[in-house]
Amino acid sequence: MKFVNPKDLAQPGVRLFCLPHAGSGAAGFYRWKRAAPVGIAVCPVMLPGREARLAEPVMLSVEEIVGAMMTELYGEMARPYAIFGHSMSALIAFEWARAIEREGLHGPQVLFVSGREAAQRELGHRELHRMEDEAMLRALEVKYGGDANQVLADAAMREVFLPIVRADLTVVETYKFVPGEKLKCPVRAFAGVEDKSVSDEGLAAWSEVTSGGFKSQRFVGDHFYHLGAAQGELLETIAAELRASSR
Repeated sequence: MKFVNPKDLAQPGVRLFCLPHAGSGAAGFYRWKRAAPVGIAVCPVMLPGREARLAEPVMLSVEEIVGAMMTELYGEMARPYAIFGHSMSALIAFEWARAIEREGLHGPQVLFVSGREAAQRELGHRELHRMEDEAMLRALEVKYGGDANQVLADAAMREVFLPIVRADLTVVETYKFVPGEKLKCPVRAFAGVEDKSVSDEGLAAWSEVTSGGFKSQRFVGDHFYHLGAAQGELLETIAAELRASSR
């Protein structure tokens, strides 16, 4: 199984590679495929160890994930594209864009980072991936929202979901920012108005990683605003940014 469905890659329009938040998968962006404005080809990224790739081993670092995507998608950078990464995947999206530019490939038209303070800022937690299951889920519920009771009460859900969450937290909590060249592509940073995990200062700090122009914006909703009522406005904003960057 591949990171991106070949049928999605074959769509006309600007490809929008969409990377999921911790504990989730490509399915979270299937509604985006139906709702995306004309001219945007939503390409959800499916990470190993979940959904159709459940039998594959999970990856435990940003470096491993980015390295694997660079290998598989190396030849897909010629057509116009953009990258959207939410929460955990804001880090993956950022490091992927860095790797692309280091290789001298055609960079993303825009890098969209969402639900996460800038990569160079300290995360604020490094211990969740080592906690017992219930304590880990409760801590996540407090910081990011969600329903720990629903997961804990369902044995089948626990069996599938908890290893993915723990692996993704390992990816986030072991990440170390390494200073380097600024990105050349524009960066747009988004978050929910009610997302307490992302400060205004932390969102604005994404401006420090690019020389290609920066804007930030908050939308109605919490940490998962991008899957809720703000979805339509967010997609229209992304489309407008892509149109502006292509001029």
